[in-house]
Amino acid sequence: MAEETVDVSNEKRQTVIVTGGNSGIGYECAKAIARSGRSVLIASRNREASRGAIAGIEHEAGPGAATERALDLGSLQSVRAFVRQVEAEDIRPTAIVCNAGVQFFNGPKLSTEGHELSFAVNHLGHFLLVNLLLRRLAETAAPRIVVVASGVHDPARRTGMPKPSVGTLETLAATGGDDPKTFNGRLAYVNSKLCNLWFTYELDRRLRSSAPPSSLGKITANGFDPGLVPGSNLGRDYPPVLRFVWHRVLPGLARLLSPVLPGINPAPKSGAALARLVTDPMLEGVSGKYFPSHSRWSAAPSSDFSYDSERASALWAFSTRLVGLDPSDSPLATRDK
Repeated sequence: MAEETVDVSNEKRQTVIVTGGNSGIGYECAKAIARSGRSVLIASRNREASRGAIAGIEHEAGPGAATERALDLGSLQSVRAFVRQVEAEDIRPTAIVCNAGVQFFNGPKLSTEGHELSFAVNHLGHFLLVNLLLRRLAETAAPRIVVVASGVHDPARRTGMPKPSVGTLETLAATGGDDPKTFNGRLAYVNSKLCNLWFTYELDRRLRSSAPPSSLGKITANGFDPGLVPGSNLGRDYPPVLRFVWHRVLPGLARLLSPVLPGINPAPKSGAALARLVTDPMLEGVSGKYFPSHSRWSAAPSSDFSYDSERASALWAFSTRLVGLDPSDSPLATRDK
């Protein structure tokens, strides 16, 4: 059955922020959200690609279905500038999809503030973005936060990637791994995806413990695993041969194999599943869950390591210090004072 597009041209649309919503599963997610009658705000540093994505989204969902604003998650100043613009325009998002991600073969590459870039973009920028927008989210009816993680965080699964290995948090922020002198881009990516789930679960715990009359408790936070999605921008730093296979060969195989291998998926399928965590009324109030591709995006346990509440709490406190978060920024900042 064809997916129905909701006509809300004469109504005020709810706004959903999607980081990296101009390509890959982020773009497919944005299209599906827009077709549900919501407005999508694409947050990305590549504004030309974002404008092209808006044209595609509005072709399917109508005028006003999407807008874009500049956001470089590798710069904490850019994150704060993005939020100031959201506040100046009085945008009150009903959901944030923390989708943008990077993976590097060569490096380490560093963020504006000097942190290893996959850790900075995949975790730290999203950590700051969500915290800065919590008060605005809490003003809406049924606010949701979705963090795109990955099955590679789970050492029990055969993914072809290194097993997660986190030394000190200081080393993680410097090299993405467990060795202060050695960079392994694939390990840095894996560890950042583990951080995504530590952040999600710690955020859920803190939201749930917010005392009345705080409205933070109605915000939900869930993790999502898109599976292997060939053709995405995660392959931008691959060597030439691997880049060709990633972009030209594997996407066709994904379309053929996805019906029988739920761990490998074309972007439209994963993007639609991601959008469901924002739009499905049956998931209202569901929080602290993980929706992986291997369970066909039904809630399922993540790795044992991802439920380490002590490490998650330590990462939260460490991230709070790195981004300079204080009570004027976030209602959850006071918990680490």
